Amino acid sequence: MATAVDPTIELTCLQLEDTKKRMDAAKSKHKTRSHLGPTARRRWKIACTILTWVVLLSLTAFTAWLYLRVENLRTEKGQLQSKVVDDAKTMVNLQIRTNRLSNQKDELAKRVTDGICEIEKLQNATKLLKTQLDSVSSQLNVQDGRLRMVQDRLSFIGGCYDCVVRDCSDVRTRNVLSGIYPIWPKNFTNALYVYCDMGPSGGGWTVLQRRLDGSVNFYRNWTEYKKGFGDLGGEFWLGMDAIYLLLSQNAYRLRVDMEDWEGNKAYAEYSSIQLDTERNNYRIRLGTFSGNAGDSIAGTNATMDYFTRNLNNMQFSTRDRDNDGSSRNCALLFKGGWWYNDCYNANLNGIYYRGGNYTDAVQDGIEWSTWKGWRYSLKSVSMKIRPANFVP
Repeated sequence: MATAVDPTIELTCLQLEDTKKRMDAAKSKHKTRSHLGPTARRRWKIACTILTWVVLLSLTAFTAWLYLRVENLRTEKGQLQSKVVDDAKTMVNLQIRTNRLSNQKDELAKRVTDGICEIEKLQNATKLLKTQLDSVSSQLNVQDGRLRMVQDRLSFIGGCYDCVVRDCSDVRTRNVLSGIYPIWPKNFTNALYVYCDMGPSGGGWTVLQRRLDGSVNFYRNWTEYKKGFGDLGGEFWLGMDAIYLLLSQNAYRLRVDMEDWEGNKAYAEYSSIQLDTERNNYRIRLGTFSGNAGDSIAGTNATMDYFTRNLNNMQFSTRDRDNDGSSRNCALLFKGGWWYNDCYNANLNGIYYRGGNYTDAVQDGIEWSTWKGWRYSLKSVSMKIRPANFVP
C-alpha cells in the first residue's frame, strides 16, 4: 500500500526553492554593484535623482494641465448648460409664439371664410335686388304705358265737358281701341276704371270678368268678390257692387266669350241681365239665350231629371257665404265664387287648369259644359255687358 504525500509538505518545498532563487539573485546583484566604484555609484545616484525629478516635474505639469483642462471643461459645461437653458427658454418662447401665430392664422382663416360667405350673401342679395329692380322697372314701364294710354283717352274724352260716359258703349262713340278707360256710372262718386272690349259684334262692351293665364286666384271670400280683385290689364273680377251699379242704370245684355286650348272660339249671349242688391245676395236674372256655345247658365241638365243645374235666378255664393240650392257648399267644393244651384253647368270662376282636360277628383275647372263637356278647363273666358239698345 503506497504512502500518501501531504500536499502542504510539497508546497513548503516549493516555497523554499523559490526563496533560495531570490536570495541567489540578490547576491548576484549585490556583487555587481559591489564591483562599481564610489564615483560610479555617485553618478548613478545623481542620474536616478535627476530622472526622478524629471518624472515628478512631468507628472506635476501633466497634473496642472489636467487641472486646467478640467476647469476649462467645467467652464464650458457651465456655458453649455446656460446655453441649453437659454435655448430651452427660446424654444418655449418660440413654441408660444408659434401657437399664437397658429391661433391667429386659424382666426384669420375663419374671418376670410366668413368674409367670403358674407360676400356671397351680398352678391346673392345684389342679384336678387337687381332682379326685383328689373321686375319693378318692367312693371313701371307697363304702368307708364297704360298711364299714357289713359291720359290720351282722358284728353280725348276731356274735350267733351257735357258728355256722359256711363259705360264702354259711350266710350265706343269716341274711341275704337280696346283698353282701360274711366267711366262715371250713375250714383258712383268717382271715376270707375274698366276694361272696354271694342272687338266683338261692334264693340262697346264693359268687361266684368276675364280669365287669361291663371295669374290671379279666383278662390276668394265674399268681401273680395264684393269689392273686386285682379288687374284690369290681365285677369280680374270687377266687383259685385260695381257690377250692380252698372246694371242698375240701364237695360243691358250679357255676352260670354270663350276659347279652348286648340284655338277654337265660341260665345253665348243673353238678351238681358239683372242683378239684385247685396241684401238679396246679388241674385241674377237672365233673358233669352243666343250663340254657338250652348246655354250652360240658364239651360237645364236634361240628363238628370230629378234636379236642375239652371243658374238663372240664383243667388251669388262664395266659400264663406253659401247661398246655393244644394245641400253641399258648392263654392267651397268647386273653388270659385258663382251663382251655383246644385251645383253648375258653367263654372267660369273655377281653378285655371292648363291643357284643357284634367283628371282631378273634384270637377272644379273653368267649365262651360254645353260646349266642351265636363272636365275641360277653358283657356280664356270673359263676361261683358252692353246696353240692350246699343247700335254699333
